[in-house]
Amino acid sequence: ARIEAPRSFAARRRAGVMRAPWLSTAALANSALFADCASFGSSIFRSAEGVLNGALQPELANQEETYGAGVLVGRRGRPENTSAREVRDRGPLKCGVSHVAHSGTDKWEKCPSECPLMAVHEGNGVHCDFRCVEATTEACNAMNPREPVPDIEEGICRACIVEGCKECATGGTDTCKTCNPGYSLSGGKCHSDFFYVWIAAGLGVAVVLAVVIAWFVDLARRPITNAGALAHALLLRSRGKLRKPKEGDGGRELWPLTTNLTREDVAGPGMALNFNFQVAIVVWALVMGISWLLLAHMVDREFLTLGLRRATNARQNCVVVAFGYETQHRLFMAKTCFLVFAYVFSFVFFIALGVRHLRLFQKMDETCLTYKDFTALLTGLPLVQGKERLEDELKEVVTSKTGHAVVGVSVCWDFGDVEDDIMESLEDDLVQRRADPDTDVDQGAPQEGDEVKAREQCWAFQMVEDKVFGSAKKDILSRVDDCVASPRGPPGSTPRGTPRDSEEPAQHVKQMLDEMWSTGQAFVVFQTEKARNEAVNTIRAAGGFSFRGEMVQMEEADHEPASVQWKNVVPSSWLWLFKRTLGGIGTIFMALATWVFAFYAPYAYYVMSFNYAYGAEPGIVSGLAFTMIVVIGNAMMYFVCGEVADRMRFMYNDDREVYYMLAYSFACICNVVLDMVVTFYMAYRMMVGMDMATYQGTPLAEVTSFQMIFESYAMQRSLGQNLFAYAFPSTFLVPFLIEPFATIYLPYKLMSFLVRSHKNISRHDAEGLMMPAVMDLSRYADLLLNVMLAALIFFFPGGFTHRIFLWLAVSHIIIYAIDHYKVLRCIPACYFASDSVDWWAQWLLSIPCAIIISATVFKANCQRGADSDICFRGLPFLAMIIAVFCAHIALHTVVLLFVVPLFKRKELPQSTIPYKEVAAKFPCSWFSSNPVHCLRSKHIYRHSPPCGFLFVGKEHCLRSNPELGCYFEDAGSKGEDYTTGVMDQLKSCTAGVSLANLKSWAGGSQDSIDDKEAEPKAEP
Repeated sequence: ARIEAPRSFAARRRAGVMRAPWLSTAALANSALFADCASFGSSIFRSAEGVLNGALQPELANQEETYGAGVLVGRRGRPENTSAREVRDRGPLKCGVSHVAHSGTDKWEKCPSECPLMAVHEGNGVHCDFRCVEATTEACNAMNPREPVPDIEEGICRACIVEGCKECATGGTDTCKTCNPGYSLSGGKCHSDFFYVWIAAGLGVAVVLAVVIAWFVDLARRPITNAGALAHALLLRSRGKLRKPKEGDGGRELWPLTTNLTREDVAGPGMALNFNFQVAIVVWALVMGISWLLLAHMVDREFLTLGLRRATNARQNCVVVAFGYETQHRLFMAKTCFLVFAYVFSFVFFIALGVRHLRLFQKMDETCLTYKDFTALLTGLPLVQGKERLEDELKEVVTSKTGHAVVGVSVCWDFGDVEDDIMESLEDDLVQRRADPDTDVDQGAPQEGDEVKAREQCWAFQMVEDKVFGSAKKDILSRVDDCVASPRGPPGSTPRGTPRDSEEPAQHVKQMLDEMWSTGQAFVVFQTEKARNEAVNTIRAAGGFSFRGEMVQMEEADHEPASVQWKNVVPSSWLWLFKRTLGGIGTIFMALATWVFAFYAPYAYYVMSFNYAYGAEPGIVSGLAFTMIVVIGNAMMYFVCGEVADRMRFMYNDDREVYYMLAYSFACICNVVLDMVVTFYMAYRMMVGMDMATYQGTPLAEVTSFQMIFESYAMQRSLGQNLFAYAFPSTFLVPFLIEPFATIYLPYKLMSFLVRSHKNISRHDAEGLMMPAVMDLSRYADLLLNVMLAALIFFFPGGFTHRIFLWLAVSHIIIYAIDHYKVLRCIPACYFASDSVDWWAQWLLSIPCAIIISATVFKANCQRGADSDICFRGLPFLAMIIAVFCAHIALHTVVLLFVVPLFKRKELPQSTIPYKEVAAKFPCSWFSSNPVHCLRSKHIYRHSPPCGFLFVGKEHCLRSNPELGCYFEDAGSKGEDYTTGVMDQLKSCTAGVSLANLKSWAGGSQDSIDDKEAEPKAEP
């Protein structure tokens, strides 16, 4: 450890202090910058040292009288006639002689055997003054009455270690005299007043877990009595996944696992941008981590260890704190230069990312024709009742006004109040048309001995499940119940094709449609993209067109039909939207408040009442409780934000994802802030319990300024350790490793066990149970939270910097792999056509940049001494940090809004590819995705065949009718082999069909399956 001021970069190289034989020519050329930084830092260090020693001369004189001239007197400085060499060569420890620990002290040095205990000499006004004393209670008491316990094993005199103790007894044992509030004293120990409450809560959790595990095991052991429904549901689960566009007549194939999701349009440009965002975060983290390693190699290796040195007692802490403080000041200029580089690089990198994503989105949008390229959105339409043929009328008017033929018109209807009736009618219609051959799958008969085995199962579980899946099931499992069961289904089921309710015949559906009102919006589909653009330009130039007394406007559609939430397209006003926005924000705040007061407050009370004397900290139970609080908080906010986003009733799913991502990010940031507050308080109490002090010797317990406490090296080191532990693996990796099991695998296995062991579950019920959870873009919020946590490390010692960034990169590589497999094999079909979520995520990247520039200001403050011009304390310093933070947010926003769009691609010539070629490849059109449009096609217009509604996984049920703009028709897609594991799929990068095991369970044969489903197993 060096006490003298650092030499220049070149001098350090000549002296052999720093060797970089592998540095490239470019790196050597850039080393001049680090030389200047180091040289400037040297001058600053000498100035600060001179100011510090000058201010302490009177105190140093008093200490010389006590300890002798020429002796280092601790961390406050050293007499002018004492060199660093003399400090390091003080000699061995002696009994009864004061030894003031400093940065050059050997922290592992032991006391002589005749006086084996190291005791703090309190009362002489000198911090970090230690003496070797005998291993007796009297000797320890004489040095420091607050540390009367002789600990032979540790070789120190220490305070009693009793949880909840406020004041220790003086008998030299681990006994307490006074307990903290919430604890009761008994036998010298403090016992929690809430001990039995914690025991009861723990037993309750254990009982619930035991019941869940027992139920799961019971389900797994049950006989298979409903294999046909399971086979049907698994086939629909597989068919509902993301698949390639139609090519030929063999059904659409799954995307291979080797698909590059950063380039391929698998689930829309929005999904591709999400994966590009993940790659960018990995690259950014690698650059930051590797740059820090280069800095350490070229300047000082202490950048890699600062803050990581271990200390197990008070003397070692004094040595570590002194060394860390001096090293931080010696290297502050180099770190400040690096922070400037990190800020500039991050800012430029994130802006370049915005430019790249803009151009990539435009490229994908231009090179891949989709439904929105043929479609225009009409707004300002009058509200019309459903009994009128609005579609045909609009088609004729638009054709006459624009001069271009219209394929069809899809009107938005207000059907939110009757959504269940609409969907049930569509499902009944699908069954009645016998368009779903999957319902012919044999339900299977119970195997021999099944009834005996069933009686051997747990009667309690069986009774509860019978209530749910038996007579009281109704619509709990699915919108479709016994009406869709096969004639060969279980006893008591309604034959297929029978209406659900006698009050819901075709006349009832028609009446419901007649009484429905339009919403003032409609989508018009043209023959080509060129025709669409010309039509829009014509109407725009004319200022709109008149329709039934209203001025109607036309603009290009910027969303795909799969993104439209048809039930949410309702007439609304700004006041309505404002009220819903306030309600959503209020709901999120109420959820946060509930979480804080119900979960966080009890834990915070426990943390505040804990005794942190001599470094004691809460045990493993407390750590697990804190982890569960964080997990519960994140999970609760995940569901609350999702529910709030749904209740906002956005017209487009992309807008819903934007609101959800922003709300979830805000909630997670609030969560992290609370975690950091608790962590800071715990670290502070621990440092006070260990009698830690500032470098100038002021005990932390006597420091009243938050800034001074935060800047003290003891707190910096502790907070850095806690931040790194909080980030990795707790936040960076563990939740993402748990997520696939908690949200995909376990629900899949649980539902499989339920379906196969319950004869009362129909095939359509099984469909709902086996369908995987829908995909959202909340991953952006997770990535941004990790980036913000990594950026916070710049406030703390450098030993954690390269570690947190490199582990961030490794964690996100694993997250990318998990999401890659999840998208290609685990989620139902979805489509994200807009780049709006990605734009807001890029805007949120301004926060990490703002954190870095704030850390730069924080680290540069007062480094030339308290009397320098660049030294702010208290509120002015806080105001400066906030001003810098907000200034970058504003700068980042302006660049994204006005600079990034300047780099967009040039527009390509308009495509003349006809609509029917695109419509023949993709099943989800503006017509097949609109539920009311499909019912009107059958009940109002009497089309034959009518426009079919698209059910996910049943794309093969759609029928072509060119007159209606419906061109998609396909055979049933091949299913997957659910008997193979993930590794087998990764090896073969393909998925086949193998339901033979399910057919053997059911006792059925291939003859019991409709021809459209009888597919051979695909070879690897």
